[in-house]
Amino acid sequence: MSGMVKKLSLLLMALTISGCATTYVPISWGQGDVVKRLSREDLFLSTLFNRYDPDRNTLRVSGASFDEVMMPSEVKLHLGAYRPDTKIIYRNLFQQYTEGQLRSVMLHELAHHVWYSGMSAQQREDWRLYLATNPTRLQAMVRSTYKQGTDFDSEDFAFAVEYARPGDIEELATLKIITPEEREKIMKLKFPPKRADLPQGPPLVRTAEADRSHEGDNDEPQAKDQKDPKDQAPHHEIY
Repeated sequence: MSGMVKKLSLLLMALTISGCATTYVPISWGQGDVVKRLSREDLFLSTLFNRYDPDRNTLRVSGASFDEVMMPSEVKLHLGAYRPDTKIIYRNLFQQYTEGQLRSVMLHELAHHVWYSGMSAQQREDWRLYLATNPTRLQAMVRSTYKQGTDFDSEDFAFAVEYARPGDIEELATLKIITPEEREKIMKLKFPPKRADLPQGPPLVRTAEADRSHEGDNDEPQAKDQKDPKDQAPHHEIY
């Protein structure tokens, strides 16, 4: 019995060390209606889809699934993938997605598609120079988390699009990845201006209901055409 336990322990240790495989399927598999709706209704997504994948080919469900070996603790962190050879956006088969998570996966992986299929070599180089002077904390995360052989520049771009700062959106327009009009719409939605016309501080005028403690003290009968005080509309005074 102890020999069997030892063998099982060694097997478990081997699996832990070598990792396990997670399966990726086309993102539309089982999620087609939601994915297609998001690609048309979400402003940022629809802007990029309409320009770089108007037929939504990256969302087609006909592509084959594939496996990727990773540590068990990493499986839940890898929600999506993009393959330049198939030009399909994938999702993790074993994850349950909220609509917000699906949107994030689509935006991140579509950015990979834009990087590989929609940008020129000069645009990619200009983006590298932009991030060199405007780095993000996600760049360090990419290099410490992703395995060797990963296209770090593509990941930098995808994370910058997914978690875009105002300057990132400006740079997308500067490099003509989006138009100035598209930039204005995205900026207005993502970073709405603060309302300057809203009153600040406590109100200058307060209203309070008048004191009616004296009502009903008069013994004289009320006139027939006079309404009872409880039937009258509340009276307010301005202080």
